[in-house]
Amino acid sequence: MGWWIERAKGMSRGGWAGFLAVVVLAGAGLFVAGARWVNTSPNRCATCHPVLTGLWKQSQGHPADRVTCYQCHAQHAELPESLNVFGYVRDRLIPEKYAAFEDRVEARCEGCHSDIRTREKENRKLIRINHKVHLADADPQGRPLDLGCLDCHRSIAHDKAEVPTWRPRMYGCFTGDCHRKDRNKDNCRRCHYQQLTEPGAQVL
Repeated sequence: MGWWIERAKGMSRGGWAGFLAVVVLAGAGLFVAGARWVNTSPNRCATCHPVLTGLWKQSQGHPADRVTCYQCHAQHAELPESLNVFGYVRDRLIPEKYAAFEDRVEARCEGCHSDIRTREKENRKLIRINHKVHLADADPQGRPLDLGCLDCHRSIAHDKAEVPTWRPRMYGCFTGDCHRKDRNKDNCRRCHYQQLTEPGAQVL
């Protein structure tokens, strides 16, 4: 201890300035790391939303080891749309202001899947769905469309159905005037290009 005291007494102003800068930066780094851990921990969400957190942990579409709560529900400032650099850095380092309303979640979907509206080729193993067509402003006949990610993938991470899936459900595709001509049990291959049921099985 005496060595440290003697060393401190002999430090120049520049030495003290450097020492204090290191202490401040280390403290700030520890604060940011701790705040980020607290704000992004699913355990914090589970205190109020235990059921939804449990469903998220079982999700196959957004596995818990790859996608967590803050990526879909926290506020994310985006540049160059927002020139608030402080807010941008804060939201990146310490996500906050969680919400589940559609505009927030829709924006986060496209934050990760940025090419989904323009992708020419789909790479799907079981179901063939053209996202570019479904997310367009109008259908091929010129009728306006107003579809978003949640219209088909609302259950992507919190599926409460008895048989969970992150894929669109057939009754959702057939709602209203959508796919009216495809509503027959012999037209499954239009989307399901791999046969998943035994021949002769009843189509529900």
